Amino acid sequence: MKQLNLFWLLLALPLSLFGKTEKYRLIVNDDPATTMTIGWNQVSGHSVALFYDEIDHGQDFSSYINFKLPDRTVKYKGMNNYFARLTDLKPATNYYFVIVDSEGVSQRFWFRTLSNDPNVPLSIIAGGDSRRSGSETTPHEPRIKSNKVVQAIRPDFVAFGGDYTDKDTDGQWQTWMDDWQYTTGTDGLMIPILPTRGNHERNNEVMVNLFDVRQNDIYYAITFGGSLLRFYTLNVMISVAGNQSGWLRQDLQENDDQTAWKLAQYHYSIAPHHSGKSYQTPMYLHWSSLFHEFGVQLIIECDAHVAKNTWPIRPSSEPGQDHGFVRDDETGSVYAGEGSWGLIRNADVGYDWTREKGSFTQVKWIQVTLDSLMVYTIKSASSEPTETTTPDDRFRLPAGLDLWVTENGDHFVIDRPDPGYNPLTTSTRAPKLTAASFVEKLFPNPVNGALTIELKDARQTGYQVFSATGQEMMKGVFNSNRHTIRTSQLPAGAYFLRLWRRDDNTFQTERFIKE
Repeated sequence: MKQLNLFWLLLALPLSLFGKTEKYRLIVNDDPATTMTIGWNQVSGHSVALFYDEIDHGQDFSSYINFKLPDRTVKYKGMNNYFARLTDLKPATNYYFVIVDSEGVSQRFWFRTLSNDPNVPLSIIAGGDSRRSGSETTPHEPRIKSNKVVQAIRPDFVAFGGDYTDKDTDGQWQTWMDDWQYTTGTDGLMIPILPTRGNHERNNEVMVNLFDVRQNDIYYAITFGGSLLRFYTLNVMISVAGNQSGWLRQDLQENDDQTAWKLAQYHYSIAPHHSGKSYQTPMYLHWSSLFHEFGVQLIIECDAHVAKNTWPIRPSSEPGQDHGFVRDDETGSVYAGEGSWGLIRNADVGYDWTREKGSFTQVKWIQVTLDSLMVYTIKSASSEPTETTTPDDRFRLPAGLDLWVTENGDHFVIDRPDPGYNPLTTSTRAPKLTAASFVEKLFPNPVNGALTIELKDARQTGYQVFSATGQEMMKGVFNSNRHTIRTSQLPAGAYFLRLWRRDDNTFQTERFIKE
């Protein structure tokens, strides 16, 4: 219940249209299905509180059911940084909020907690290096361009790999915060950030005081989607060996079979694709072997300010290795990066295992399902988004975004080595499924009334249809090599069709569009 007795005086004050707050940020610091941290700069005023509710009451703060006093305030980088840590939230739920002080009420914002169901796909934007050289006290157009991509994609969160500003000065950080507001939708939707420290952040306090990171050494892991994804954030600006490497090994061991996917982000690139950057031997020795041993499937690197994707690779000293890695499509990890959110360099270095490299402002769009990771590179400087994704079609590229297209296509896919992972099973594992291709034809696609699936043979095949948000819409069993699914009751949008066969433990996933 709302404890309004603390605010009788505040309620009686004549409030202006907008309060004296600015530079808002939404931060993932704990379970994103049940918690969220909201930060802002409190320019002036007193008696500050955040009011929130599952119902949108606009700026009528007295109608919001819940309120939260700031948990922490700190003067840092010329700002009065306030943080409200919301807990006991409901998964996959919209929350609307305003910040109230003695001088007014903020704009109404909102966010959505993540689902705790691993069947619900995740949408992630990843990248880093939003700084530029020079004074950087005016809006930075390349950085704003990348931020507008976030606004258009409306991902579940942004994994940011460090180097936010050039000189780490008060003015540069204030400008960075102003530019970050371009990630917020015109409807007030805020996108949470998962922050990493880079070499242009002079100390760990920057992450603690601007993003309320709870771990003073700025390395930590958070699980998303119940048990869909374990995401590791590492700190290259302290010893990569010792405590950090020991913690990484222990956490990977403890969570080895607890999540479908394991991803990592950090700032430096082990083997940079720019000649002005050094090879990171300590990271190679202490981290890359752990990534391979415990099956970390995707690693996001930054710092070199170029675009790159590798083939799946593993550390090796065998003949044919190139800078300590060999291509291994079966057990290797993919390394993607390397920054250039706002500043670019020449991608003048390549390796035997480099899939593609380029020089342009870019961010990665990662789509995560139980079966696969799909990664797109968006050339943000040449993007002019004219629309945003919708809740029912979160994985459709909004009009105006420019994809990086190479001889290898416009994206890459990582299939999970154990697609039969059962998130509800721990000690007793489900039978391991193997990806297969037993669908001969799926048509029409896009579909309106009926979707026809033709199989290569008539063996019994189970199926489920999931919405883009992971909700099961229908299910059944095929007993012939041709089956029709009535789609007229489905709302327009994107859907996943998952088929499996228990006689040989195989599966296949297809995507279709309902018009």
